Amino acid sequence: MKKKYGFMLAVAVLLAGCGQKKETSVITARPVKTTIVESRSIIRKDFSGIVEAVEYVKLAFRVSGQIINLPVIEGEKVKKGQLIAAIDPRDIALQYAATKSAYETAAAQVERNKRLLSRQAISVQEYEISLANYQKAKSEYELSVNNMRDTKLTAPFDGSIEKRLVENYQRVNSGEGIVQLVNTHNLRIKFTIPDAYLYLLRTKDPRFLVEFDTFKGHVFQAKLDISTDGTGIPVSITIDDPSFDRDLYAVKPGFTCSIRFTADVGPLVQDSWTIIPLSAVFGESEGKKMYVWVVEDNKVHKREVTVNAPTGEAQVLISKGLKPEEKIVIAGVYQLVEGE
Repeated sequence: MKKKYGFMLAVAVLLAGCGQKKETSVITARPVKTTIVESRSIIRKDFSGIVEAVEYVKLAFRVSGQIINLPVIEGEKVKKGQLIAAIDPRDIALQYAATKSAYETAAAQVERNKRLLSRQAISVQEYEISLANYQKAKSEYELSVNNMRDTKLTAPFDGSIEKRLVENYQRVNSGEGIVQLVNTHNLRIKFTIPDAYLYLLRTKDPRFLVEFDTFKGHVFQAKLDISTDGTGIPVSITIDDPSFDRDLYAVKPGFTCSIRFTADVGPLVQDSWTIIPLSAVFGESEGKKMYVWVVEDNKVHKREVTVNAPTGEAQVLISKGLKPEEKIVIAGVYQLVEGE
């Protein structure tokens, strides 16, 4: 029995071993998209801007009255000295005539008293009283002259009527706005640069190219005007391109445009700084460290990098961790594992 049991056990083990399939492990290579790290300093970034006037004014009368002439319309171009509006001058004309008469009478009285004083026919006090009356009459007359002149409102500079604030035959008060006039020959373009791109404004001779949405295909050079700190950096540029003919390109405040900002950050960075696609950089949920996959001998190795700032065009500036000519993965970075 013992021999028979031992024989059957041996046969069972042999059959069980033959019934198992042989397991094999196959290592597959994952295809990835890569690029070679470059060291370059020219950075380009696109922004959207809006045209605004540098010089604009809300014109108003210095006197009150009823408007009897308002010949301008919104959007109309006007020349310096051109009539904008006029108010009814009749009441002011009456005041002007009265003050003029009083002024002429006081002036004649002063001349008579001067002759009388020379002959000692009147006292010095009487002469001084007539002189004071003359000065008062002169001031009132000059004020009425100004009021007569102020019944007509003229353009202080060449520009365009941006908005009419009142209507013809309407009664207005002194200082009430009549029209808003803008100088269309002195314009600037305003846009906002995020804080991350602030370092680009410190570059030497930054370049700006402007293309207005209304005049597609026509690109003009512009220069940096002013910038101020804040949440985002409000920046103003002015077009200094000789080909920007204002008669041909009737750009007005409120027009929108696209701006291509080009800067050479070479003088600001070290030789080891590089620019790589933003898609190559990834982080981990537990920290703020940033990494890239470096390809060596067809295997990927995670390496920590220092991201200085975005550069535009979906790229970032790397100040530490990479060297030129190294190969990195730029797509599918979250599906890879160390050594794959």
